[in-house]
Amino acid sequence: MTAPTPALRAVGHRPARLLLGLATAGALALGLSACADGDPRDIADEVATAAQDAAAGISEAGDSVREALAEARTHADAAAARVEEARAALASLDEQSRTRADAAVTSAQSAVDDARTALEQAKADGEAASADALQTARDKVEAARTELDAVTSGAQSEAGGALQRLGEQLASLGQDLETATR
Repeated sequence: MTAPTPALRAVGHRPARLLLGLATAGALALGLSACADGDPRDIADEVATAAQDAAAGISEAGDSVREALAEARTHADAAAARVEEARAALASLDEQSRTRADAAVTSAQSAVDDARTALEQAKADGEAASADALQTARDKVEAARTELDAVTSGAQSEAGGALQRLGEQLASLGQDLETATR
């Protein structure tokens, strides 16, 4: 997947402001078209209804992002536990495989730590202010997952299973981070 353009990232940082602008423009257009039709009270009611609908849409969008971030935090915690599980299973591998797998697990641990930091930053500073950190964490999680996938194919059953479960958890975390940065 290609990185979003600066224009798309800027829009992603301010979804509520963008929606508010669109809602305002829609409400004004509705009001202007209603002016030609009749009663000012009806016009005011229609404009107020359109504004309320826009506010509800903005609120739902904010709730959706908060839910995605909460889900990502849950998956980050689970991925951290999987890192420990995978690290414990590495003892069954031969020296060369263990070295490669340990490097992959270390990359995964670093990616999970970065994701947790970005998620805490998003919680403290707001989603829009943390969008770049979330995107960077997502990219690092995807790179760690790719590295784990390469190592998992050659690992023995117990270690391979632990590495595969860690990879699956990283995939869930990456998906959550992608959802949060849209």
